[in-house]
Amino acid sequence: MAEFTIKTFDEKIHNIYIKGTVGEDMWQTVVDKINEIKGSDNEVVEQNTVSLKSAGIEFQIIRPAINIYLCTYGGSLYDMLAIYDEIKKLTQEYVVNIYCVGKIMSAGTIIMLAVDLEHRFAYPNTTFMYHTLSSLILGKMKDLEENVEEEKRLHKLMWSIYKDNTGIPVEKLNEIYKCKKDWYITAEKAKKYKIISKIV
Repeated sequence: MAEFTIKTFDEKIHNIYIKGTVGEDMWQTVVDKINEIKGSDNEVVEQNTVSLKSAGIEFQIIRPAINIYLCTYGGSLYDMLAIYDEIKKLTQEYVVNIYCVGKIMSAGTIIMLAVDLEHRFAYPNTTFMYHTLSSLILGKMKDLEENVEEEKRLHKLMWSIYKDNTGIPVEKLNEIYKCKKDWYITAEKAKKYKIISKIV
């Protein structure tokens, strides 16, 4: 039998911290950290694959889990969707847990829904806040019309993510939309509405 060595991962669990205003800087920070983690882990996977295959050993390599700690007032919807897509893609390779800390508001409420319910947690005093899209639209009539259509598209996309990934009643979502109000939710209520699975 060929000789082989097993290379271990540097970390048993990876941590990513997402905090502050959702914008291009936050998106870049998240992407950089994900690429750093994947680059390091891929080296381990490749070395072990070569070593174990040469020894004729059947194997399964399990990557470390990734814990994301999220705390934000919200921000840019486009950058929020970019971060959402990055995390969603990450779940295809890793077990990804999101821990909600302090405040999860506006665009931040979408980011946390990138992982399945059983991987969403909150600290006891976390506050969540949902509301409709807001913008300051200026310009000519044609510009206004195009912006309104884009906002309708984004609204429909956000609401579909809420409906598909939480237990928030459609009636409540429609009420928020019609009244254009902020809806604050405690960690306990977040668990009730299946926004999170557990308070930790």
